[in-house]
Amino acid sequence: MFVLFERKIDQLRDGICIVFDLDGTLIHTAPALAKAGNDLLYELNLQPVSVETYSTFIGGGIPKQVQKLLEFSNYSFSESLEKCIKKFKELYYQDPLYGTSIFPNVEETLQILNNEYQNLAICTQKNERPARFILKEFRLLEYFSGFAFGDSLDVLKPDPRMVQLATKNFVSDRLIYVGDSLTDSKTARKSDCTFVLFTEGYRKNSITELNPDYYFSEFSKLPDMIRYIQQS
Repeated sequence: MFVLFERKIDQLRDGICIVFDLDGTLIHTAPALAKAGNDLLYELNLQPVSVETYSTFIGGGIPKQVQKLLEFSNYSFSESLEKCIKKFKELYYQDPLYGTSIFPNVEETLQILNNEYQNLAICTQKNERPARFILKEFRLLEYFSGFAFGDSLDVLKPDPRMVQLATKNFVSDRLIYVGDSLTDSKTARKSDCTFVLFTEGYRKNSITELNPDYYFSEFSKLPDMIRYIQQS
């Protein structure tokens, strides 16, 4: 699916914008989310879940995560879901860095892409407060000049308005969306983006099912892939 071509930077066309998902794409956030989820389960006298199990709930924003967690735990929440969501946020915001890490070579890759293209954006279901805090703590915030967060609009991904918001200040003749999930695949398609799949995140579907235009497992390979995409 991907053939490596070495090109000089000055041979590449201008006008490319690269949009990144956050959780499971740039940053491994599942441990902190799972901790908050298990703290919530503890208060409800329910058994904890593993980080691996919790990672399968990630992708639809905190409300969906909490709903899936409670459903998995066989907890009846017909009248208490909003209360549980509020409590989860309180717990998560106390320590969003717990066990959190960036995937290997992410910072070096973003530095290269920012130097070559400048137009880098974040499009995430995570709310602005924890997302900016995490990006800042891992020294990644400076590489981005476009943002769409889970509380930026009254819609979430895969609604294309999320990508439109993240890229509203860019002039671009090509959009590339980098993500790790089915939601990201749908977002890219609805937004007329070239979809690049990071295979090592929280993917629950096969690569074939997600049908990416390109895919990669190591961030060190992404800059050459982006160069090739722009030339194609």
